[in-house]
Amino acid sequence: MRWGLFATGMAATAAAPHSAAAQQSDFSIKQTRRLAYDYAKCVVDHHAAEASQALLANVRNKAIIEQYGSLIQGDCLVRETHANSQMRFSGDLFRYALADALVARELRSSPIPVLDNVPPLERAAEPDPPAPLPANAGKAERRRYEKNIKDFNEDQAFRALAALGECVVRLNPADAKALLLTMPETDAEAAGFGTLTPTVAQCLPEGRTISLGKLVLRGTIAVNYYRLAHGARPVVTP
Repeated sequence: MRWGLFATGMAATAAAPHSAAAQQSDFSIKQTRRLAYDYAKCVVDHHAAEASQALLANVRNKAIIEQYGSLIQGDCLVRETHANSQMRFSGDLFRYALADALVARELRSSPIPVLDNVPPLERAAEPDPPAPLPANAGKAERRRYEKNIKDFNEDQAFRALAALGECVVRLNPADAKALLLTMPETDAEAAGFGTLTPTVAQCLPEGRTISLGKLVLRGTIAVNYYRLAHGARPVVTP
């Protein structure tokens, strides 16, 4: 089995701040990751209980926006970096950022959890694939179908990442936590990824080749570490 680590997430603009006047982010990958990290830390500093509830309820980004509006904090963006800046997260990336911040805030001084008796984490039901497109479909229907296919494929990818993250945390919770306590885009983080390389390889099917972004690999480890740690001990409201 082989796997590689590369710098970006699942999409180049996955968590990039953006201007209403610009299609492309003006920020480097390093800046983007640090902005997302700082943004989530600020949100969790102000609304730790709500962030914890959202993570433990295992709701997706859309549900977070709809049910946990307090977690959408424009004031947490470092606005001097860009006029009219916003944070934009797709897929599970907001959950990833919140989990990263929650681990650092809530679990930094906690012992490494013993996970032997923690049952498998519950996952959302797998969605049905989009219905086939009729041969006589119009342009608008085709665009909707293409979007539905894209959303379905993205959901499948994040589901696979969730299973990978749970496996990594269960096999090596100590090094998973050590990674999560580093700052993104630092030598310490790079060393943390290197230490976890054998564990990630163990969690991949034999013969599978995969390339993972640092953003998504760290994120799925964060979500699973937080959920599993709470499964191993009484849940305490932050």
